[in-house]
Amino acid sequence: MTQTWCACGRSSTEARAEPIVETIEIAFNGVNVYRPTEMMADLRNISEILFHPMHMVGYWDIPSRDHLCPQAKLGATCPHTLLDGDPKRVDYLTTVERDLDGVLDIHFPHAEVHIFLS
Repeated sequence: MTQTWCACGRSSTEARAEPIVETIEIAFNGVNVYRPTEMMADLRNISEILFHPMHMVGYWDIPSRDHLCPQAKLGATCPHTLLDGDPKRVDYLTTVERDLDGVLDIHFPHAEVHIFLS
């Protein structure tokens, strides 16, 4: 079974209620000679500087599906990368809202990364 994954660990077939988190996209248009940074530390710093005093509570790297997982940190299985239809699957945005108190999603489309702030 092929799955298409979009932002925040949500599969393309997954339905959900309207998120509480506000999304802001920071895009770099018209950059032909120079490419903006894709380093996670730089993107975190940019997000926290722009929206001070907020701080990062999570991130989602779209291509690799890498993220800060509170469940895995506690030694449990990560519920964010399980297959569609698995009753234990939870999308990452739900975890950010419910468990990490995230309120702002900063999306960097050039890096395919979401930084979540609280």
